[in-house]
Amino acid sequence: VNRLEITRNSLSVSGGTGGFLLWAETAVPVKENLNTAEGRKRHGLIYPPAETMRFMQAKRLPGDDASCLNLNHVSSPPVLGIDNGFLSEYRAFSFESLIQGADPGDPWRLLDTAPANNTIYGFADQTVLQWGLKKSVGDTLVYVAENGERLNIIIAGGLKPSLFQGYLLTGNSLFSEYFPSVPGSSVFLVSGKKDYFSNYIPLLNARFENYGIELTDARDRLSAFFTVTNTYLSVFMVLGAFGMVLGVAGLGFVLMQNYRFRRREFGLMLALGYEERSIRRVVISEQVVILAAGLLTGFAGALAATLPLTGKLQGIPWISVILIAASVLIAGLTSIFLSLKSIRREPLLASLRRE
Repeated sequence: VNRLEITRNSLSVSGGTGGFLLWAETAVPVKENLNTAEGRKRHGLIYPPAETMRFMQAKRLPGDDASCLNLNHVSSPPVLGIDNGFLSEYRAFSFESLIQGADPGDPWRLLDTAPANNTIYGFADQTVLQWGLKKSVGDTLVYVAENGERLNIIIAGGLKPSLFQGYLLTGNSLFSEYFPSVPGSSVFLVSGKKDYFSNYIPLLNARFENYGIELTDARDRLSAFFTVTNTYLSVFMVLGAFGMVLGVAGLGFVLMQNYRFRRREFGLMLALGYEERSIRRVVISEQVVILAAGLLTGFAGALAATLPLTGKLQGIPWISVILIAASVLIAGLTSIFLSLKSIRREPLLASLRRE
């Protein structure tokens, strides 16, 4: 149900890529604004198709990777001082949650405000908050500014799955105020015309070769995060299904114990003229009803818990559900029929004679 997939919406402005085509990182920070005429001229970006590109630049403060690629708990993720005005202009990305008082129509502007001295706002992916940082909206992360004073970053919003997974986002102006020695931008989101996409990568590699640039298709970066998340879900689903099958297999032992307690009852039924086949049929009808009731109530409960998350039946992985239900049913029926093998005429009559 919670599986993530790259869709057309993921590639839109409000989706996980924010409508950007490339994610770029440089080993050496770029000091110029690549969206200005001076910056473009300095790096040879004034000729087609380079002139069609626009850059969302971000300064970076190193930290521990908080994305799903790191299984460890992280307390100090890397911080990006982003051009939040650029993202605000394009209404890029979407939010899962926001702090009270934030403008849902333009939350990026919140990163320009400081609620108190040595306190600023920050955003992060909702998955990073929940699993990597073990935090929620409204909590505070503590850093040490370059002046040696404590810097409180209040988590003001959680982004839906995006390219920024693993980072804590702050506004560029306030970032520069507390970390003035960071000379320039080392993380970039590149937008442009899709028709020129194949030309952008070699062009940027050539222009920023001396900066140690590394380019990643925005779609591939987002897909890599989705793949890891989906792998976790698959592992948990298999373990859950295995646990259910083991639980149902344990039903066989319960049935055998139940049979031992009812030996005298079955022996009396034989003495009164019932055949073994009839007794088996009675036991099967009882246990199959219990098994079916367990499956139906479990399915109904799971469906009731899942529908509020998906909002529609189409979002449920029916093939997986059917396979798990079939496995449980087969394991349950096998347990029932194996336990019935212990019903034999001679042992039952012998137990009755001992009475």
